Amino acid sequence: MTLRVLASFHYFPRTDMADLLADLRSAYDGPVELFADSGAYSAATLGTPIRLADYAAWLREWGPLITTAATLDVIGDPKATAANTAALHDAGHPVLPTFHVGTPWSVLEDLCARHPYIALGGMVPHSASPKPVMRWLVRAFAIARHHGTRFHGFGQTAHTANVNLPFYSVDSSSWTASTRYGRLPLWDDRAHKIRVVPLNQPADVHSHARLLQAHGLDPTAVARTGFGQRAARERDAYEAEQRMLLGAAAEAWRHYGSMLQARHQVQPPRGWQAPGTVLYLADVKTRNFLYAAHYLRMRKEVPA
Repeated sequence: MTLRVLASFHYFPRTDMADLLADLRSAYDGPVELFADSGAYSAATLGTPIRLADYAAWLREWGPLITTAATLDVIGDPKATAANTAALHDAGHPVLPTFHVGTPWSVLEDLCARHPYIALGGMVPHSASPKPVMRWLVRAFAIARHHGTRFHGFGQTAHTANVNLPFYSVDSSSWTASTRYGRLPLWDDRAHKIRVVPLNQPADVHSHARLLQAHGLDPTAVARTGFGQRAARERDAYEAEQRMLLGAAAEAWRHYGSMLQARHQVQPPRGWQAPGTVLYLADVKTRNFLYAAHYLRMRKEVPA
């Protein structure tokens, strides 16, 4: 099984991506694929917009290692996004165009007529309103169906959308929620969905003992006060707990991705190989990717 990760130029501008992928392949002992994103949304939020020339240079340097790359999008400006996409294509970078929530539907019609694979973005800020987003997605898929276009969903973790709509690929940073928010995602093989277990709440942890054990975790240890919290642990113990939490979450997403792939069996767009839906682990830290790779290698023989 392939380990798929999404890394953004904004967070990895000076990282040696060859070393990173080599380390991940060694840690995982298997194939690794890289989805490259500009990280434009994060950069704009932080007030550090990305220069097209810089992103193009990064893609040129690491292009042979990249399985899929997305354009440098400009949220709220479809013309600027289209101009960036055209410039990157002219420079020899076959990036995915991106269509955002709020952009006129005529833009998507045109993109689907010209591209086999498109990214859908701008959904994360509307995650508190899942029904309007679902309606938007249904319309997008209806347009794409006429052209045979496949979609990537940026930050697409909504279960209802994922199980009902045939994305070719999606990515998620939710697998790191345990280290950021104290909420551990685990795969429930009976319900065929992700369950979220609040950490540092012993009753909730013990009620999900079966799921914790299925992911290689000791429920008694996880239920202890301060598990996975930096302030409550010596450095070595804290890092060991972080590795376990991130690894277990990565395994949960591996199971989830396997379920989506088996459910949808989306034929790959021209130039891609694996049937979809394929799921990428997104994050901003090399360390977290390596924790996931090590743990998944250890757990690789556990059935999905």
